[in-house]
Amino acid sequence: MSENRRQFRSNALPSAFCVVVAERRLLKNLAFHLVGSVGAAEQAVRETYTGWYTMPEDQRDRIDNPFTWLVGTLVRVCVGLLESSPPRAGGPTADPAGRPRVADPTPQRWGNWRDAPML
Repeated sequence: MSENRRQFRSNALPSAFCVVVAERRLLKNLAFHLVGSVGAAEQAVRETYTGWYTMPEDQRDRIDNPFTWLVGTLVRVCVGLLESSPPRAGGPTADPAGRPRVADPTPQRWGNWRDAPML
């Protein structure tokens, strides 16, 4: 049985489009796991790419590893989003005497990391 399929070449480089799509997916998944919201994750990725593409060319050329810069910037954007967001529901963080209340352990949403949704 012969099929008209293109032969896989192990030495073929991925196209630039595939690299960018894979990079964006990875950044969006990381942001989702940091902020816990698809909308906030998309916003963080958008802000990260805006920072990269609005950076002057000479400054961009000085960056040795662009992906490392993107991940570092994404983490800072996510932390900024978390710090600026209102506290999540869960009640007061201190008892009436002012002593800090120890939070219950957060239940896992998924049993295994492989079961988490792919964005």
